Amino acid sequence: MTTPGRNKATTLTGWGMVLSGGAAVTASLRGVSPYPPLLPELALAGLTVLFAAAWVVTSYRSTTRDPLGKPYRETRRPNPVLPYLFAFGVPLAALAAFMTAFTVSGPYGRETERLERAGYDRFQVSVVRLAGRPAFHPGDEDRAPYYLTDLTLRIPYADGPREVTVPGMYTRHRAPSPGQKVDVYFAPRDPGTGVTEDGDRDRHRRRSILVLVLVCPFLLAVAIAMRWQMDVEALHRLRRFRPVVHLPALAILLTGLILLLPKALEFDVAGFDRLPAVLASLTPFLAQTWVALRRR
Repeated sequence: MTTPGRNKATTLTGWGMVLSGGAAVTASLRGVSPYPPLLPELALAGLTVLFAAAWVVTSYRSTTRDPLGKPYRETRRPNPVLPYLFAFGVPLAALAAFMTAFTVSGPYGRETERLERAGYDRFQVSVVRLAGRPAFHPGDEDRAPYYLTDLTLRIPYADGPREVTVPGMYTRHRAPSPGQKVDVYFAPRDPGTGVTEDGDRDRHRRRSILVLVLVCPFLLAVAIAMRWQMDVEALHRLRRFRPVVHLPALAILLTGLILLLPKALEFDVAGFDRLPAVLASLTPFLAQTWVALRRR
């Protein structure tokens, strides 16, 4: 099969594919949708697929050739953006897919938003009285001795203080006593939410930050290494469509997008939704590897 040349249509659809894909990755990393369904991210990803299909079609239909029928020759100078686009775009796309796996569920996200509007947070309140006998636990090598006690607490709701009994409150070293201060979670403007000792709803956010801290240095090193090894001329030639190079790479990326759908739309596949998203994070590297092997 002859290799089609480039024209205005292939250039526009090609850059449309790149820019919409970059926008989808950026929207995902910025958390435009904090919980499923991830509609803006999916819309941009769908637009990327449409541009990719249009790029393939226009490339097949392109008739740009040398006037004498000689094989098409690229006359433009290599685009200096391409090496950085590949070197940093691939790890960022992988990171966006990986972080999608840690997106909280829709019900949890909506409930968190409702609680935040009601002022839900951790507060220090006073013990009114003990509502049960303290149960002592001696602890072990990993944990200090502690008590579990049913406590009646004075909760300062927005419409006035109330006494609320909370079962199994944890105190270290010694049993609690009236007047002691303890930390609990509740919503001052929503008494119906209840009071709990362990109600931290930011743990998912902190987990995501921890993942970023651990993964980003590795991905940055990968990006720098990829940029160092890239052949600018070979990358420049990739702008000309070659079925044996581009179709498998696009198929791999489309597979990755499909693997993200269970988490993005919140449905299970064989009981899993997080695992497919983790597997999807590998597809940008697999596509880049295929292109590297076939680009010459």
